[in-house]
Amino acid sequence: MEKKRYILGALIVAGMFMTLLDTTIVDIALPHMMSTFEVEPDDIQWVITSYMIASAVAMPTVGWLGGKLGHRNTYLLGIALFTAMSAFCGIAPNLDAMIVGRVLQGIGEGIAVPMTMTLLFELFPPEKRGVAMGMFALGATFGPSLGPTLGGYLTEHLNWRWIFYVNLLPGIIVIYFLSLMMENVKEDEEKSLDVVGLGLLAVSLTALITALSKGNNWGWENPKTVALLYTSFITAVIFIWWELKTKEPLVELRLFRFKFFRYPVISLTIFGMGVYASYFLLPLYLEKLRGFPTVVAGEILFWPAFITGIVSLVAGYLMDRRVLSKGSSIIFGTIIFTVGTYLQTKLNLDMSKFQIVMYLVPWGAGMGFFFPALSQISLGNFKGELLRQASGIQNLLRLIGGSVGTTLSTYILLSSQQKHLVHMAERVSKESPQVFYFLTKVKLYLYYKLSTVKPLLDAKANALLGLLYKKHAFWHSFADAFFFATICGILTLIPALMVKEEEVEESSAPFELDGNTTGS
Repeated sequence: MEKKRYILGALIVAGMFMTLLDTTIVDIALPHMMSTFEVEPDDIQWVITSYMIASAVAMPTVGWLGGKLGHRNTYLLGIALFTAMSAFCGIAPNLDAMIVGRVLQGIGEGIAVPMTMTLLFELFPPEKRGVAMGMFALGATFGPSLGPTLGGYLTEHLNWRWIFYVNLLPGIIVIYFLSLMMENVKEDEEKSLDVVGLGLLAVSLTALITALSKGNNWGWENPKTVALLYTSFITAVIFIWWELKTKEPLVELRLFRFKFFRYPVISLTIFGMGVYASYFLLPLYLEKLRGFPTVVAGEILFWPAFITGIVSLVAGYLMDRRVLSKGSSIIFGTIIFTVGTYLQTKLNLDMSKFQIVMYLVPWGAGMGFFFPALSQISLGNFKGELLRQASGIQNLLRLIGGSVGTTLSTYILLSSQQKHLVHMAERVSKESPQVFYFLTKVKLYLYYKLSTVKPLLDAKANALLGLLYKKHAFWHSFADAFFFATICGILTLIPALMVKEEEVEESSAPFELDGNTTGS
């Protein structure tokens, strides 16, 4: 039985890994899609944005779907939809078909990821959930980290369509073996779907994610951006009012009454902002600023993800053996993560691959301590409908936090670059000995090595100096953006310090919303 449990756990995590891989694997192929479909950059971005929106909207429906179809079947529905739409996206003849496929693919991911946590919590008893959440963290970090590398390799050596075809075999294997080996848990009582709540949430999330995705391009004062943000806020307020009023809500907001759920989820949302900010910035730093090939950048990013996986499994094992408390693991992980993001602000233009990896190790280790412990505390006291609801809310807020973190880090990266460029131009004079010496050496090189005619020497030397200024300004703007992730790490500590674990035996009843609990 023990061996079967771990095999099933590995299959469940493998399916989730595949869906999370697709959140980043597509990025590298966007220029190739633009050429194939003959579209503009603004249009091709919907390949990513549509996936995020569909995933976010689908996540809260797992509470209703799980009760109607059963837990295993709901998970398999998500994986099957994702796999089938991967094949459809691979053969998509135009952008419209691709976006339809990505929307349905995103729905599959939005169903599968929350159900992964639900299935792992049901499959593993409380004394083994540390390792189970370690497995979850392993899949959750490897997916986004491996995406750019695998996407670059497939695009370069095969064809961009293979970034979708690569999902087919793993998807079929996961569906086949879980159908044979795992029993479907289904509740006798079914609840009706909150259509009004789903509609309000869909409008709010669509407006929010579209605004966050397009805001930096359109401008934050652009009427379209402002209208979308207002729409998102107003529909969110109406959604909250409706969910608290209706008898069978889509999202059970009363779960936030419990301290053991409320503070971990707030902590996870802020933490997710910092994590996804670094996920966005690091490939740009490695490829655009340092000039590493995509495959080499992927090799560098593999190591912090590997460290996260190893640490999460070890931390989970120690928590199961009660050598390490969950609260201590969360605090310890947050502090290490914050130190790791601060080290990212020190990444410069001369570091070797090995040095960069060493600077990223604490960042990866911090995530490994944080995720397994936090998931156990926030979900460990729920069962059935409440477990699905809690998992859906947690993953939805993680996704929203990641979207906000990516947007803010992008804004900081772009807006601070001009500031640093002006600052350098003010502080560094062309008449200074260092600059005069540099320009002299450049002119000599241009004249004797490249046979540049004398009238063009000054212009070309000054142009190279300008490029050097821009590169250094870009480097300093990365430090500013990475510091935002550090701030997120510090802010994560505030709710993390309030996290209090509720010890519940497996045989005891789950927490009820209308009953008396020590956690409220």
